[in-house]
Amino acid sequence: MKLAWKELVYNRKKYLLIEIVVVLLMFMVLFLSGLASGLGRAVSSGIDNISAEYFLISDTAENLITVSSLDETVYEQVMEMTDGNAAVLDIQRMYLMKDGDEEKLDITYFAITPDSFLQPKVQEGNEFVAATGVENPIILDSDFRAEGIRVGDTVRDSSTKMEFMVVGFAEDQMYGHTSVGFITTDSYTRLRKELNPFYDQSYHAFVIPAEYAGKMKIEGTELVPKTDIINSLPGYTAEQTTIQMIIWVLVIASAAIIGIFYYIITLQREKQFGVMKAIGLGMKKLSGMICSQVCMVAGLGAVIANILAFGMSAAMPQTMPFYLSVSYACIVTIAFILISLAGSLLSIRKIARVDPIKSIGGAE
Repeated sequence: MKLAWKELVYNRKKYLLIEIVVVLLMFMVLFLSGLASGLGRAVSSGIDNISAEYFLISDTAENLITVSSLDETVYEQVMEMTDGNAAVLDIQRMYLMKDGDEEKLDITYFAITPDSFLQPKVQEGNEFVAATGVENPIILDSDFRAEGIRVGDTVRDSSTKMEFMVVGFAEDQMYGHTSVGFITTDSYTRLRKELNPFYDQSYHAFVIPAEYAGKMKIEGTELVPKTDIINSLPGYTAEQTTIQMIIWVLVIASAAIIGIFYYIITLQREKQFGVMKAIGLGMKKLSGMICSQVCMVAGLGAVIANILAFGMSAAMPQTMPFYLSVSYACIVTIAFILISLAGSLLSIRKIARVDPIKSIGGAE
C-alpha cells in the first residue's frame, strides 16, 4: 500500500488524468442508473410505496389491477377473513384541471378509504382524517406543485366537472408515468356515477396484510404478490430489462478501460518492474502494489462520482424522472471496483513474465 501510494504521488499528473476519466465514466453510469430507476418509479412507485405485500384481484385479470372487478360479496368475505384490516384500492386514469384553467393534466386516481393504511405519507398539508368537513378531498403527488397547484386550491375532473379540494401533497407517487391523486372511496363512487348513472358498486382490488394471506381462498379471485403486480404493469419489465442491461454493459466497459490504462502503463514501465524484481521484490508485493493502486484510483473516482450524482439529483426539478438510491449506488460502485481489479490481472500477468535479466541488460 505504501509503495503504491508513493508511485501515485510521484506520477500524480499521469494518474490525475486517469482519475478524471474514471470519475466521468462512473458518473455516466450512476446518472443512467438514476434515470433507469426514475423511469421505473414513474411506472410503479404508487404501488411500490404501499406497505402491504399482497393484492386480491380477479383470477382473470392477469395481474392487472385496472382489469380486475370484484363485487360486494367478495368485499364482505374479505373483510370477514381479515377482521376488517384489508384495504380497498380502485385505480382510474383521468384528466384534471386547475380551477379557472382549461389545460388538462394527466392524473391517475387512487381511491382508498380515508382511515386505511393505504393513505400516503403527506409531505405538505393534511391527511384525509384531518381534512374533516371537506366533501371531496384529494392528496396529489408533489409534481402537481410545478403546475402551480397549492394546498387549499380547488381542482376539477375534466370529464365530470366534479370538484376536489387539495388537502395535501405526497412525495414520489406515480403510476404508469402519470402522477397519482388519492381520493376517498366515496368520492370515487360519486365520480363513477357521474360517468355512468347505471354504475354498480365494484372494486378493483383489495390490499391484504401478510398475516392474512394464507386465509384468502375466495372463488374467482387470486392473491398476487406486489412484485408480480409491478412486473405486470404495461411496459415495465421490458423497459427496465433493456435499461439495466445497458447500465451493466457500461459498468463492465468502464472498469475494463481502467484495466487497459494500467496495462499500457505496465508496458511503459516494463524495465522498471524488471529492476524491482532484480533487487528482490517478489510478485506478491508487485501484485499488491498494482491492486492497491487500482483500488485507490477506482475507489476515489467512484466516491467523487457518487457525490456529483447525488448532488445533481438534489438539484434536479421534481418533474425529472431521476431516482438514485444509496443501496443501488453502493452495488454499482462495488461492482465497478471489483471489475476494475479483475481487469488489473492482465497487468499482473504481464509483470510476472518480465525477465529481470533482460531488463537490466544482462542478456546482451
